[in-house]
Amino acid sequence: MTDETSLIDMINDRLQSDGVELPVFDLVAKRVYDEVQKKDFNVDKMTRLLEKDPALTGEVLRVANSSFYKGLGEVTRISDAIVRLGAKHIASLAMATSQKRIYSTSHPRFKRRLLVLWKHVSAAAFGCRWLARKAGYLDLADQCFVAGLLHDVGKVSLLRIIEDMERSSDAHAFSDAVIDISLRELYCEHGAQLLALWNLPQVFRDVMQGQKGESFDEANATLAIVRLADKACARENVSDLPDPSVCLETSREAQVLGLNEIQLAELQIILEDAAAAM
Repeated sequence: MTDETSLIDMINDRLQSDGVELPVFDLVAKRVYDEVQKKDFNVDKMTRLLEKDPALTGEVLRVANSSFYKGLGEVTRISDAIVRLGAKHIASLAMATSQKRIYSTSHPRFKRRLLVLWKHVSAAAFGCRWLARKAGYLDLADQCFVAGLLHDVGKVSLLRIIEDMERSSDAHAFSDAVIDISLRELYCEHGAQLLALWNLPQVFRDVMQGQKGESFDEANATLAIVRLADKACARENVSDLPDPSVCLETSREAQVLGLNEIQLAELQIILEDAAAAM
């Protein structure tokens, strides 16, 4: 049995047992996201939700007073920040803040991996929002941002399982190459299961399950956008799997979305700026 087969089998055994501690989705972020989906969205109720999470409150106020809104008056109240940013943007911020919390560990080797993954999904999320707008899917922009944030969450959970295995007595330290192979084999299925456990919408699970392979559901614009952003990140070395040989211009995703070479070059700049800002 090869090391990668052994690790995959060990992970599957762990997942089938009751001893795996999977990441828990932030309750406030989930309630904020659910609230935004309602037709009778209420600013006062949203304010009360955000105020339960000091870190999220601070992030909302920071963004509302960022240079993007230069020239507008300073915002000091959450309710005013919600009006300025809009409900969907608030939901995106809640998701980003909650996701960042699970990308942390004290183990040096896994800390490095999680840092790379966080930079990747953050840049991909911004790229997804930009792509949605450029490709004419403005109504999907914030959904695509969240899909970008979530698309590698299966890897995060698997890395935590492997870290826990290495700390226990039933496993040795696996090589980076073996870990990479195991992540590629398992992350889509495990990620979809994790999103189902978190009770997140089916659209995000469809994206998770549609990432691997050359063919994909071309009618799913969110999936095409996430796949293209992921490829662009790999080309720009903002990825756990960098690949400078990726050709975005001839990719099926770019063709499906109707993007030209100039727009794809702009995407590279967006990703570079997003990565530099982290």
